[in-house]
Amino acid sequence: MGRARYGVPDEIRDTIESFYRAVTKKSLKGVGDQWAHESYAAVAGRSSELKHGWPAVEGYWKRRFSELGPITVKAKLIHPVVRAVGDVAWVSGTEIRTITEGDEQRQEHLRMTAVLERRNTNWVIVSYHASEAATQSEQHALAS
Repeated sequence: MGRARYGVPDEIRDTIESFYRAVTKKSLKGVGDQWAHESYAAVAGRSSELKHGWPAVEGYWKRRFSELGPITVKAKLIHPVVRAVGDVAWVSGTEIRTITEGDEQRQEHLRMTAVLERRNTNWVIVSYHASEAATQSEQHALAS
């Protein structure tokens, strides 16, 4: 039995959590269930350039899951900031990816932002972006 609903922010968090479960399971159907199948849908992950339109977004996730092969990636969002105005919402936070390859395990900490739209009583992702923070040397070079 799921947790009690407390309002729109909880509904949005549920969508994001369902998305991360689908990514962890490498479930293309699960990702598709959480995403808007629209021409303006967009994804910008670490492993690719910006992709626009549902067919390109779906292709991104299909390719990404295939490239991972036996590598497992467990993703979750910590310290999310959720805001909704009408039927549009955005979420930002730190995405923690635990990557397991054979006996080796490592973590990545990425910046994540997603935009969602309300569809009837559900929320769907229309845009997702994850990236690494600049290194100290990159920050210094940019400031010069």
